[in-house]
Amino acid sequence: MHFGSRLTLSSAFLALSFSAACAASTPQLVLVPDAAKASEATQAPALDRAVTAFAGMASGSYYWPEGLLAEQLIAGLASPRHRQQQALPGGRRLLSSYRMPNGGSERAALLVDDRSGKVLAAALVHRECGVGSSGTGCRDDQHAVLSVFLRPGIDRAQAQPLLEWSRTVPKEDLDSGEAEKFEKTEYTTMDAAHTKARPVVRQKGFSAAVPLYPSAVIYRTGQDALSDKKARRVLRLQTVDSVEQVLAFYKQLSPPLDNLESELEGRSGYVLGSRAGVAFSVNAKSPRDMPAITNIEIEIAE
Repeated sequence: MHFGSRLTLSSAFLALSFSAACAASTPQLVLVPDAAKASEATQAPALDRAVTAFAGMASGSYYWPEGLLAEQLIAGLASPRHRQQQALPGGRRLLSSYRMPNGGSERAALLVDDRSGKVLAAALVHRECGVGSSGTGCRDDQHAVLSVFLRPGIDRAQAQPLLEWSRTVPKEDLDSGEAEKFEKTEYTTMDAAHTKARPVVRQKGFSAAVPLYPSAVIYRTGQDALSDKKARRVLRLQTVDSVEQVLAFYKQLSPPLDNLESELEGRSGYVLGSRAGVAFSVNAKSPRDMPAITNIEIEIAE
């Protein structure tokens, strides 16, 4: 089976047919697509959508500074070479892999219900890269961090397979060549307080007349790449909503935008217009290698 450079978690992966370790009698994992999004022009892989449904708009600094948890979980499953799956009692299954660039030092696992396809719990092994600021360095593999995320109603005992998985990385897959040491293990229950979007803080000088997509967070690495001057009129956001949903929000504003124009083509689209005399554009795009995430750039005209 041919895989691309990033794990897209295709239907073959969802059916768990990629592993020779999966016996023919093992129940296959079926992820039920979201019927409300079935008409979208661009469909993200089902497991990516299951991850975004689980993590919502939660964000944090794990593999990079203040990014969406869903994006970092998907990135942590990206290495074809290290994909594994394990059938567990009670109709559950453990899916895991590594992040492509950094081998065993950054990896992820999901505890999934075979019947519903829901993610019950997830784990990231990481180095707290970028905690506090984008310039902060990462821990080494002798000071690793295990972050475990639980669906409401799932307790730590049920997530024990994720702890056992975290201890299985071979020494040769780590930079130091020594057995990994966890300095801390942290648990988070993914209730509404943790999965909702944090309020976006506008950059100084960015006009309050320009509406911000409500279910979004700052695309921190993208925003940090802007000059101070450009940051006063450009805001980069991310959401787990689709490009269609983002464009629909701006097209349905009341009162409507003046001189409204809009176009959608494939994985990207735009809306432009003006409000309270301020002209601006909204460009939304789902990257080819991360189709469950939508990047948004809002730019005020010069």
